Amino acid sequence: MSSFHSLFEKTDRIVVKIIKNISYISGICLVGIMLVAFFNVIGEKLRGLGLPVSGVPASTEIVQYLHIPVVFLAAAYVTLDRGHTNIDLISSKFPKPLQNLFATIGHLLGSIICGFISQRGFIQMGKFILRHKRSSVSGVGFALWPFAFILAFGFALLSFSFLWSIIRQYATKKSAPGGNS
Repeated sequence: MSSFHSLFEKTDRIVVKIIKNISYISGICLVGIMLVAFFNVIGEKLRGLGLPVSGVPASTEIVQYLHIPVVFLAAAYVTLDRGHTNIDLISSKFPKPLQNLFATIGHLLGSIICGFISQRGFIQMGKFILRHKRSSVSGVGFALWPFAFILAFGFALLSFSFLWSIIRQYATKKSAPGGNS
């Protein structure tokens, strides 16, 4: 059991580290959103003073698309870190085995749903690449496939994260001193 516990702990640290490092991209994109907003405010103030300056071109579209990695690349880490919202008003009254069963079913359903969305996202990304699909909100026209990739990859990570949560749930029980509660 001790070697299993050691191997699991090591694997768990690696999984969490990889997903946490991927989630840092969310933070970088959030900084990008803040910078776009900052330069837009400065541009508006300077234009109000009569200077021929404006904000960031296509700023609305940039901010809109930067929200995709902010949300979808951080969701898997939030799930692994157990930072998501649990509403356990009723389930907390159930016996522990039943709570574990509900958690397992919830994680399994989450994994299946996110896996399906991810698969569809990769299909959509392929269509965007084949059709050279670009955004149409502003005149800039970003290629859409990278954002479809981020969305699909984020849902794949979230699907994996749900499955890893199930593994964590039962691996930590088996390796806990005293056995099989």
